[in-house]
This record gives sequence, C-alpha cells and structure tokens, in this order.
Amino acid sequence: MRVIAGRYKRRQLSCPPGHTIRPVPDRFKESVFSILQPGLEQSRVLDLCAGTGAMGIEALSRGAVWATFVDSWDTAIRTVKHNLASCGVDSGYDVLAYDVMAAINRLARSGETFDLVFFDPPYASDLYQPVMAALGQGQLLPPGGLVMVMHHAKNRLPESYGHLRRFRQLKQGENVLSFYILD
Repeated sequence: MRVIAGRYKRRQLSCPPGHTIRPVPDRFKESVFSILQPGLEQSRVLDLCAGTGAMGIEALSRGAVWATFVDSWDTAIRTVKHNLASCGVDSGYDVLAYDVMAAINRLARSGETFDLVFFDPPYASDLYQPVMAALGQGQLLPPGGLVMVMHHAKNRLPESYGHLRRFRQLKQGENVLSFYILD
C-alpha cells in the first residue's frame, strides 16, 4: 500500500497484520482520486474510520490543506500517526481517537466543516445509518460537500440521507464506493 500521487508519491504506508483493517486497494484509490482531483486543492477532509489513514494522506498529498482522521481503535490511531510521520506530514492534520458518532458530534459543536468526507467502516458495522444520517443534516459539510462511503456490494445504501444525494457509485469486486453530495 502506497501513496499514489502528489507531494508524498510512492511513500509506503503501513497496515497492521490481520484482517481487522481493510485498506482501500491502490487501483480503487487511484480511480477515486482521479475523479476528485480537480476539487481537492485547498479542501478540508474528514477520514472517518480512518484505519491506516491512506485516504486522508492521499488527499493531503494531492493538495488538501487539512485532514482530520477519526478512529476508535488504538492500533488504527497508532498506524495513522506512524503513516503520517513516515510520509513527512508535519502539519495540516488532526488525529482523533474517538467513536465516530462522538467525533461527528464534537466536530459539529466546534463549528468544523469539511469539503470531503471518507467513511469506510467495517462492512458488518451498524454505523452506516446513524453516521450517514448525521452527515445528511449538513452541519459538517457546505453545500456541494462530498461524502464517499465504502461498503460491501450486498449492503445497498439508500439514494439519500437527509440533504445528501447519491450521484455515483464505483464497484470493484465486492467493494462499492458510493458518492453523495450535499444539496
């Protein structure tokens, strides 16, 4: 697993052994960021269920000005911090060791907003509905803000959550990435 393009191109990223973290495959990541590239410059990114931090780090590498990484698992938090350090990222980010819903509530109360949200929970998680419903309220996103949700092909997500509307899906094997935009 590596950073595909930008300032940290070719830097290797660590992933803890085992199957607890499911990193986004490089080919999939490449497709996603070729779609996003024009809008990444100067964006603020929220990486929920960050795992290795690969998506947020890729965004920083390609011109995002800020990334907030959220995960509740200590090993994931250590991995994100290690990957940021090994890429030489020394500013423009925050790493929060919180439950995803607690982080969303905290960020909303503090007035934080993000142009882009990556949400990649464990496929068997019950987080999809509450997290997407919270994001669909629009407190963390400006109009036109994007949410990208990774899910298993068998888990069909609704067309909309509050003010979020799905406008695109990418499929690769059993992995699906659904793109939502805030009205």
